[in-house]
Amino acid sequence: MLAGSFAMIKYSPFRSILLVACLMGALLFPVTSPGYAATEQTLTLLFTNDTHNRLEPFEHLGLKKKVGGVIRRSRFFESVKKSNPQTLILDAGDVFQGTPFYNFYLGEPDIRAMNIMGYDAMTMGNHDLDNGMLNLRKQVQYSHFPLLCANVTEKSSGLLIFRPFQIFERQGLKIAVLGFLSEHAWQAVAQQRKEGYVFHDPVPIAKRLVAELRPKVDLIVSLHHMGIWYDEPFAQAVPGIDVILGGHSHTEMEQAKLIANGSENGLGGTLVMHAGQMGAWVGRLDLTLDHRKHILHYSSERVLMDETWDHQPLPEMLESYAQRLRADMQKVIGESKSDFSVEGKYDGPFPLGSLLADILRDSLKTEVGIMNTGGVRNGLNKGPIQVGEIFEILPFDNTSTAFEIQGDALRKVVEISVSRLGVSKNLQFSGLVYTLKDKKLSEILINGKPLDPKRWYKVAAPDYVFEGNEAIPFERPRNAVPSGRTLRDMMLEYLHTHRVIQAPSDPRLIRK
Repeated sequence: MLAGSFAMIKYSPFRSILLVACLMGALLFPVTSPGYAATEQTLTLLFTNDTHNRLEPFEHLGLKKKVGGVIRRSRFFESVKKSNPQTLILDAGDVFQGTPFYNFYLGEPDIRAMNIMGYDAMTMGNHDLDNGMLNLRKQVQYSHFPLLCANVTEKSSGLLIFRPFQIFERQGLKIAVLGFLSEHAWQAVAQQRKEGYVFHDPVPIAKRLVAELRPKVDLIVSLHHMGIWYDEPFAQAVPGIDVILGGHSHTEMEQAKLIANGSENGLGGTLVMHAGQMGAWVGRLDLTLDHRKHILHYSSERVLMDETWDHQPLPEMLESYAQRLRADMQKVIGESKSDFSVEGKYDGPFPLGSLLADILRDSLKTEVGIMNTGGVRNGLNKGPIQVGEIFEILPFDNTSTAFEIQGDALRKVVEISVSRLGVSKNLQFSGLVYTLKDKKLSEILINGKPLDPKRWYKVAAPDYVFEGNEAIPFERPRNAVPSGRTLRDMMLEYLHTHRVIQAPSDPRLIRK
């Protein structure tokens, strides 16, 4: 409701944003805490990022036990706030998408759960836009906290969609919290989901905000859905920010990293920290300030949300959502003869990615199947397979397309994918084997035969990839036929027919 009532802020001129945001923030969000301490003060920042709709505890493949869940997180938050009322609870984006809770309810349970847990603010992630800006704005109407994003505007009006910052007060300590999205994250949003909206470079906006806010507040915290790759250069470019709490890259940091930038905050730099993903951990940062509001020292840790935090049944409100899903999601639909891990998935072909490319090729009767690595969101344990596990592996509702492309254009697709090995946004292939010699592409075989640059090949790929959202162009495609079916539905149909799956044994990549 609050975010909805403050949905639009004028982007230009900048001082208008600041004035309106501060006035409305004071009127709509009374967030002060009494009891000013004149000596040293400790502020605790608790934060999550990339929780991806994990409302209930889930089996962590690496830890071999159930972790996460909103009840454990809530109990941890309560324990910290009890010991230090000077606490802020924040989220760095990608709250939505990842389990059937999102597919069926589009984020409403997540926002309501965050209200229960006492979140103070969040920023926008790319997956929070998986059903478009209108859905995100609809869901945050339920929030008791602001959604912050200072660098995305409406194209037609030039207005900000969400407020750029919020000032909080904790026992006399004033903290400004900002929100930003990176270009990398913005590019990950499907084109049709961001039509009518404009991304702006966050650095100059952050510099202007910091210049205006610094004389008025004691600390500046920036919520970033940018990726760890952008946080360090951002901290060096905008030294007035004291803390960056980040997301998007799913980076697991046991401790905060201090980026030296000549800041006069007592540390000489900006602290950067990420907490991993899926709510398995909560990041904690404790800042002790002197009477001048300089940071004397800090401590940081990543706290595992395991049985230590006394898991209890979901609150009645969330249980009502869960009950409607459990019967269908817990149905056993098949069996896996292999453990399918997603660790190191960007390093090259991995079994689950290869299997999904196989299913796509088989379902659409093409010569080549292509699956985007980033679309495979979870692994699968050996044993019985429940329907809900398929939703967690393939949470997106992207459909798929069969089309024809010439061999020379297909080679360019493979070359781009090879250039991204070990990084991100590469592809998994079926019916296609490629050879790397000294890390360079030397040969491509299509169903055992050398690639013919002039021949037209029939290829299947998710619409998200075919439409260019992974920045991989499919040049001169012809005879494109949308299937109207999601890859998730194809996998469910495959399991219904075959009942058993196992890791493919045929090579997809040969290294020499």
